[in-house]
Amino acid sequence: MTKARRTSFVCVALVAAAAAAQGRAHAAARDDRKTPVVRAVERVAPSVVNISTKQVRLVRPYFWMNVPDIFRREFGNLFRPRRQVSGSLGSGSIISAKGYIVTNAHVVEQADEIIVTLADESQHKAQLVSADPEADLAIIKIDATGRLNAIPIGTSSDLMIGETVIAVGNPFGYQHTVTTGVVSALDRTLEPSRGHRYEGLIQTDAPINPGNSGGPLLNIRGELIGINTAIRAGAQGLGFAIPVDKVREIMIGLLNLRRPGSAWLGLKFRTDTPTAVTVEEVEENSPAHKAGLKPGDRIERVGGQPAPDVIELETMILDRKVGDALRLGIRRGSRLIEKTVTLAKAPKPEGEKLARRLFGLHLQTLDPDLAPAMHLAVDRGLLVAGVDGGSPAEKAGVAAGDVVVQIDRYRVDDLDTLGNLLARVKAGDNILFYVVRRRTVARAVLKAR
Repeated sequence: MTKARRTSFVCVALVAAAAAAQGRAHAAARDDRKTPVVRAVERVAPSVVNISTKQVRLVRPYFWMNVPDIFRREFGNLFRPRRQVSGSLGSGSIISAKGYIVTNAHVVEQADEIIVTLADESQHKAQLVSADPEADLAIIKIDATGRLNAIPIGTSSDLMIGETVIAVGNPFGYQHTVTTGVVSALDRTLEPSRGHRYEGLIQTDAPINPGNSGGPLLNIRGELIGINTAIRAGAQGLGFAIPVDKVREIMIGLLNLRRPGSAWLGLKFRTDTPTAVTVEEVEENSPAHKAGLKPGDRIERVGGQPAPDVIELETMILDRKVGDALRLGIRRGSRLIEKTVTLAKAPKPEGEKLARRLFGLHLQTLDPDLAPAMHLAVDRGLLVAGVDGGSPAEKAGVAAGDVVVQIDRYRVDDLDTLGNLLARVKAGDNILFYVVRRRTVARAVLKAR
C-alpha cells in the first residue's frame, strides 16, 4: 500500500470514528431528554392504527314518492337513486398479534370499506368482527404480513384524579398525534346525542378531537387504560374515554360471539380474572362439554405452552379451523389435568323460528330499497312482518313495520346473527330490543316465553 493510500485510509477511519462518537453522544443526549411520556409513546406507537371508512348509499330525492307517474316517465333522471359516498376517520389499538383491533363502533358501523393504516404507513383492508353500539366498541381484523405489536393492557380500577394520561390518535387526519393531560374525573355520564348515553367514563383534559375516536388513552407506563370515545360539543378541554376494565369485558364478549360454520369450542370465560383464564359457562353438547370441561376450570396451558390471557385465547380460537385439536392443561381445584378438545362446526340456529317461538315476532331482513318508502331512519336491520296476539312482543308494544336494529349489546342486520344471539336465551329471560319506528328509536324489554 502506498503512503498516500495509507494516509487516505487513516483519514477515513478517523472520520468514521468521529462520526460514531458523535452519534453516541447524540443518542446519550436524547436519552437524557426522554421523559416518561416519551418512553410510553415509544412503547405503544407500533400498536396504534389510523382508520378510515367509506359508506356508499343510494339516495332518492325526498319528494319522489309524491310525484305523478307522468312526471316520473318524462323526467326519470330526476327521480332515480343517486350514489352517495361518505366517510369517517378514527383510530384504534391492536389487541392481538393476529391482527385484531379495537375501536369505537361509531367509527366503523355501516361501513362498506374499512382501511387501516399501521405505524409503518402500510395500509390494509379490515373486516368487522363484531360490534357493541350501546357501549360504542367494535373489533375489526386485518391480515398483515409479519407479527403485529399488541398494545399492553393495564387497569382502570386504580386511576387517580390528576394522574398523567396520554392520548394517541388521528385528529383531523393528522396521523399518530400525541396529546397529554390528566385524569379530570371518573365515573362520568355523557349523552352526546339523543338516544345515546354512556356511563362510567373517564374524563380527561388531554386534547381529543374528531379522528381521536377509538384511539388509546394511556398511563405513563404506556399501558392502555381507556378507549377515547367522545368530546363534549361546544366545550374545550373535555374528553371522555371508556375505562379499560369495561373494554376488556366487552371485548371478550364480542370475540366469543358464536358464528355459524366457524370453529366452535363452547366455552364462556370470566371477565373479572384478567390474569387467569377461568371457565364461567360450558355450552351443552359443545366440544368442550363433550371433552369434560366444567365451570370453574382454570386453563393454564394450551398446546403445552403457558396459556395466554383471555383475549389472546379467544382470538386464537377464532383463527382455528373446524377439526383442529386443542390440548388444554386445566387446573381443577388442586389437580392439574389434561383435556383434548376437537373444535366442531358451530351450529346454525334458525333465528326466524327462535324469534317467533320466544317472543311472537315474525322477522325478515330489511330490504334497503324499502327504507325510504317506509320513511325509516335506517336501511339495515330486521323488519317486523307481524306480531302474534298475546305474545311478549305485542305486550311490549312492538308492531308490524318496526325494525329491530339491536339486541342487548349487539347489532342485528341478518337472521344468522339473530339466531346466534337468541340461541342461549331461556324461558323467563328479559331481553332488551332496540326498535326503530319511522325515525324514532325505542327500547323494548321482551320476556322470553
